[in-house]
Amino acid sequence: MKKLFFTIAAIALATCGMSLSAQNPNLEAIAQMRTNKADSLSTMIGKAYGMRNAINHPTAAERQEVLKGFNQALTVKEKDEDYKEGYNIANEFFKVSQDMKNRTGIEMSRIAYAQAALARFADTTVTKSINEEVKEINTQAKALIEELTALHKDSAAVTKAELIALKSDTLSRNMGRFYGMHMSNVSNQKKRTQEQRTKMIQGFNDAINIDEANTALLDGKMMGSEMMTIAENIKRQLSPNFNNDLFAGAATSVLNDAKVPTQEELQAFDSEVKKFMQATQAFAVETSPEAMAQKGLGKEYIETLMEKDAAYLQTPSGLVYKFLKQGNGKKFTETDKIKVMYKGTHVDGKTFDESKEPITFAPNQVVPGFREALLMMSPGAKMIAVLPQDLAYGSRGAGKDIKPFETLVFEIETIGLDNGDAKVTDEKTEPAKKATKKSAATKKGKSKKATKKRK
Repeated sequence: MKKLFFTIAAIALATCGMSLSAQNPNLEAIAQMRTNKADSLSTMIGKAYGMRNAINHPTAAERQEVLKGFNQALTVKEKDEDYKEGYNIANEFFKVSQDMKNRTGIEMSRIAYAQAALARFADTTVTKSINEEVKEINTQAKALIEELTALHKDSAAVTKAELIALKSDTLSRNMGRFYGMHMSNVSNQKKRTQEQRTKMIQGFNDAINIDEANTALLDGKMMGSEMMTIAENIKRQLSPNFNNDLFAGAATSVLNDAKVPTQEELQAFDSEVKKFMQATQAFAVETSPEAMAQKGLGKEYIETLMEKDAAYLQTPSGLVYKFLKQGNGKKFTETDKIKVMYKGTHVDGKTFDESKEPITFAPNQVVPGFREALLMMSPGAKMIAVLPQDLAYGSRGAGKDIKPFETLVFEIETIGLDNGDAKVTDEKTEPAKKATKKSAATKKGKSKKATKKRK
């Protein structure tokens, strides 16, 4: 059998204890919910950052230094894009170097990095392609890291400390060259003026010139820089706008609190943030313009169909159906192996899948709407079933043929129970996975002819 039906059932659309009506969407309410979720997410992430920094800097004096650095970084959001880009590129050094120190114990040089980055940014004589230069830089970096790791393990090296310092500087310059090349490449692509390039350098210098010994101040600046990155990522991935002020307020409140959170409290709260983030992401997908457009098409199709033809009925789940021919005998059960002929179309009438000969599968192997239709039928029955998106493939869609949130139309004819003479689906199916009360799960399966490309 073709692979259409044998996918996991549509994901439930109810998130955070709230469900939107696909039939009567309230756009103003949706916009307000987006704002509310974005505000909650901003506050939660701010609190998590505040907790993490409070744990890492348990004294009140250290936490005030964190806040000082954080507030310095927040002023960057008022700057122009060129300045911010340079500022953020400089901060990449602190992120990478901290990671390198944690993994290998290697201390990288901020000064060597900055000198190399600015020198490469200003160099207009480089003739290598970007790809060639990146490959060369990566090869050098890999070799240097391997050498430094070996040096750390070689306790017999007489000049171990000096060699490590020398090679660490070389690695820092290698990293600086990479980011300088990146700055130059982006500037050329965007055709930046000399004034704009100067602003990038200013932002870079403001971020890189910091007392690295003051780790609390540095952590605060990093928190502010990461906040801006988080804001952009959430806006791009989740749609709701990130509220910088709520993030800052929540982080500041935690850092000003005399009580320092425990690691256990942070872990528990991080789990809450993750769950809320996932729910917000699902909500953002569900209420995207594309999703609302597809839901609107389905709603209009069903309303028009039922208005024109009174023979169409609707079940409590939302399935719309009309019998073209009643069957004979008992209705099918969940696990019956049923010989079926079917044709699937979009609401515009275009066919996306069709059986060319009888195929066999059970109701518990297909998407919820198709399952519900089969359980209403008996041998010899023929039905037109209209599956609203939440009874079909919901936010997932199916391959290239079925878009997310699309309403589908099926003509289904049940020939009877399979006695071994029809093409039977592959028994190597996935275990059933339960969804919501509206969306029972399906199994994956296919017949020997499932490799044929679906129409």
